[in-house]
Amino acid sequence: MAKTTWFKSLTGAAIVALGLATGLSINAQAKSEVVSISAIQSPNTNGAEASIKKTFELKFEKSQVKQVTKMPFGDLYEIVLDTNEIVYTNAATEFIMIGQIIDSTDMRNLTSARADELATIDFKSLPLKQAFTLVKGSGSRHIAIFEDPNCGYCKVFRKTLENVDNITIHTFAIDILGSNSTEKARALLCTADPAHAWDEWMLHNKTPTPKAGCDSTERLEKNRALAMKLGISGTPTIFFQNGKRAPGALPANEFNALLQKNSQP
Repeated sequence: MAKTTWFKSLTGAAIVALGLATGLSINAQAKSEVVSISAIQSPNTNGAEASIKKTFELKFEKSQVKQVTKMPFGDLYEIVLDTNEIVYTNAATEFIMIGQIIDSTDMRNLTSARADELATIDFKSLPLKQAFTLVKGSGSRHIAIFEDPNCGYCKVFRKTLENVDNITIHTFAIDILGSNSTEKARALLCTADPAHAWDEWMLHNKTPTPKAGCDSTERLEKNRALAMKLGISGTPTIFFQNGKRAPGALPANEFNALLQKNSQP
């Protein structure tokens, strides 16, 4: 999966991974660049949560706190940043813990489950007019996919999609892999049939022929802004009809299983 970094955060202060009042102990390293997942939730800004939000943002000036939630054990609070990265702290915000919390009673990864929840989007809210659409067969199953024209993994995944029927593919072209990606994406979006031109480029390396006088700069900028809002850090990133997200060039068997499972809104 090709990756880029949208946000720099958690800088300007030391980050220490310590067991808080719960007795947890997880090793972690300070992070200067963060890329993560998305989904908007209403922040809890009452009492201790409001104090933690204020203190954290003072200590880490480049980070914005979206939500603070008291964990159901010990003096532990979950902090969700605007990038949807999850970190933990105590009520006094003395220590920041980066890592995974495992419920030892059933071995559930609570951090991973929360991240999956945050990654889920409202598929119906996607501005599909900014995408171009390819319908195969009945088109009964829908996915949205964010791709960069220079993304090798996207090209691999396009070969997988060639063999999938009864699917509607909404493609959001983005340019996160350099200036050359911008030029190619603009040209592809300006063709008479962007969906066909995109497949021709990704599958057969056929250079697009843009329409004269066409300027797709604004459309591409909107797609880039949408990708940032959704916390997309690499391509391809796939969204299924129920809002679930899957990153990377999934193998055919894995993709087909997820498509079947997640095609009900």
